[in-house]
Amino acid sequence: MNKHDELNARFIKYMANLIHYNSINYDKKRRLKDNRFPLTLDKDENLESVLLTVYDSESVPSNLKDHITDYSLYQAYESLSAKQKQVLSFAYVQELNDNEIARILEVSQQNVSKHRLKALTKLRSLITEGE
Repeated sequence: MNKHDELNARFIKYMANLIHYNSINYDKKRRLKDNRFPLTLDKDENLESVLLTVYDSESVPSNLKDHITDYSLYQAYESLSAKQKQVLSFAYVQELNDNEIARILEVSQQNVSKHRLKALTKLRSLITEGE
């Protein structure tokens, strides 16, 4: 092994150790911060009740149409049913999965999935028609 290969090997070992020990220190700092400032959801073991409290079926979620900037997409979105708009808002604005949306709306997960897929299919067809 020549001197150049030996230097490369030492440098690689140094970088591997540096990454290893920095990751350990980062984890220690993150755990210390998490212990000092725990989140509300970390304290409550019953996540379903927290979700239902936060997303009461009476409350209106942040609306997806407030985030749409394309005019043709906005027109297509306006043609959707209220349930489809609500499901898309929960899915893409609130970033909830189908099971969480189903619990909030008190319907089945399959029903949520059906509404989401129908809405996306309708949006796609309306936008491609307009082009």
